[in-house]
Amino acid sequence: MCRSDVPSHAQSPPPKWADYPKLVDVQSATLEQLLDESVGGSGLALEIKKAEMATADLSTMVRVSNLKSRDLIAESLTEFVEHAKKTGRGLQKLSSKVGGAVDSILAVNDYALHTIEGAISNSPSRFSLKAMIPFTARRPANEIVTQTFTEAMDVLSASMRRLVVEAEVSLTNLDKLEERLSTLHELVSREDSSLSSAKSELLSELWTKVGGNRRTLRGYDEHLVLLKNLGGYRKRALVHVVTALQTLQAMSEDMEDLRERVAAPELVGSSIPVEVHMKSIKSGLERLKQGRIKAQEREAEAVRRVLAIDSD
Repeated sequence: MCRSDVPSHAQSPPPKWADYPKLVDVQSATLEQLLDESVGGSGLALEIKKAEMATADLSTMVRVSNLKSRDLIAESLTEFVEHAKKTGRGLQKLSSKVGGAVDSILAVNDYALHTIEGAISNSPSRFSLKAMIPFTARRPANEIVTQTFTEAMDVLSASMRRLVVEAEVSLTNLDKLEERLSTLHELVSREDSSLSSAKSELLSELWTKVGGNRRTLRGYDEHLVLLKNLGGYRKRALVHVVTALQTLQAMSEDMEDLRERVAAPELVGSSIPVEVHMKSIKSGLERLKQGRIKAQEREAEAVRRVLAIDSD
């Protein structure tokens, strides 16, 4: 199981110079990938929600069945439902947090761009009256660039740490869901050895057994499909979360390398012009805006697809 950690940089030395081209590359690559990976997250959470409701109905049917261990199995199913609920909510929250991280980066980059533009426009020429007044209070543009660069790095790191927390919570929920399924598998196997040779088929087989004389029950077949696919939903969710954690870990390593470089003195002759910083920020803003729009469209389509299947 992949566990990840994005370290805190509270004690890191402040940057001595800015490298917006590299920072924007890290921002864009990471957030675009997270947006791509989060597509379908809401749809997947909805699938799990529907399976959760089907499992709750299964628990009710087990309680009034002829199973010897019906109370114990029903209680275990109820606990499974609670874990499924947490899992679905966690996936939905993770997708929302990815969108929130993108919004935060867009905001801090937009602020940086306007601040730098303001510093340049207010910078007096060599022969202006302001330039001839020795004590006029003004900050060099490069100093402004470095300050906004530091703020942008801090916002990105904080956003990624919050995402790691949400992803770890989702991973824990998925682990617990699997544990509850294993417990159910043991209980049902003791009750009837002909059932559930595979955990992935457990709930659907149990539904068939206790609901066998209720085929006219509204939603019987739909519930059967949902329960049969629940294991697949969990596996897809696991891939979704683990991939996000791997992406965050890769970003953490890139940020660590960047922090080390900009904390060291800038090499002579390697200074990045302010105009290059501004061009990188503008390019990054456009990439993220387009990436977010495309991700939102694909996410909406994924949800519509799930709802369409539900209404068929």
